[in-house]
Amino acid sequence: MEAAQVIAEGLSRGYGPGLVAELCPLADGGEGSALLMTSRGGERQAVEVVDAYGRPRQAHWVLYHDVALVESSQGSPYCPPEDRPKPVLQTSSRGTGMLIRAALADERVREVWVGLGGTGSLDGGIGLLGSLGAHFLDADGRGLEPSPASWEQVVQTALPVLAKPLIGLADVLVPLTGPDGAVRRFGPQKGLAAKDATHAERALARWAQVCGPQYAETPGAGAAGGMGFALLCAGAVLHSGAQWWAEWTRLEERVEAADLVVTAEGRLDEQSLLGKVVSTVLAASQRQQKPVVILAGQVPHNLSPYYRRGVWLALPLAPGPISLPDALSKTQDRLEAVSETVGRMLRRPF
Repeated sequence: MEAAQVIAEGLSRGYGPGLVAELCPLADGGEGSALLMTSRGGERQAVEVVDAYGRPRQAHWVLYHDVALVESSQGSPYCPPEDRPKPVLQTSSRGTGMLIRAALADERVREVWVGLGGTGSLDGGIGLLGSLGAHFLDADGRGLEPSPASWEQVVQTALPVLAKPLIGLADVLVPLTGPDGAVRRFGPQKGLAAKDATHAERALARWAQVCGPQYAETPGAGAAGGMGFALLCAGAVLHSGAQWWAEWTRLEERVEAADLVVTAEGRLDEQSLLGKVVSTVLAASQRQQKPVVILAGQVPHNLSPYYRRGVWLALPLAPGPISLPDALSKTQDRLEAVSETVGRMLRRPF
């Protein structure tokens, strides 16, 4: 909401009197999903969990009427490189499983939605399943720890049977394995060295064959370091998070009433068109034949794929070469300034 307000202020300053901006904050299943619920009266429920590296942390899920929303980015948040105490293949989604377990146990909850995105773990969701009561056995019938170290040793699983419906909301619709899967696509940004990728991919694929081979290629299974796959194994249904929240906020109606659609992204890249907010906004705008402006912290050199999807204009926030910390510290000012430029272009478009 804060970003939407800043964009609206910049547009109004550039365009002048007569511009009406309707704000429609969105999320893709990752960070920010809970804010949509709390802004409409959802209540935070605090839970003690562990982060992706096993460190204790205070997290929360949101109760909205009889629905619980769990953000995986709350239970297993992304860590910047300087804060990572151990390698990514020693991370766990256990904390997200702890949040889901707490929400399922609440008698006020009828069903649980799990937002998938913005996480620091890369364990294929095995830690999440362990928190929900799953057991993993080796060839000798011995129990194994629910961690990536066990991927190649698991020969038998006992998966949890949940008493309440579980719905996964994936930020990107990618499979668990393969070139667009959890290891290849998300491993590098979470700290996986290139030399370890091939073995990790092979080990993850082997575990998936034991745990739920029918789910490995499902769109969204690779979201949140493979937590989407784990939810499917636990009986959940996966949806596009961005599409889910777009329907929840009536995005289509708002686009239909608009002359111009403005959306924003931290970095515009190949993931932006794989089910994230930008791709959902573009799809709705194309159906309504409305032009779209994208504001982003970083914009690629080749914008042709976006122009083909109905983008009128895509602008970076940075005025020139700038360090990431410096860019982040000036996000609000730059977002408003670039929005003002767009407003002036609308007033005098040629």
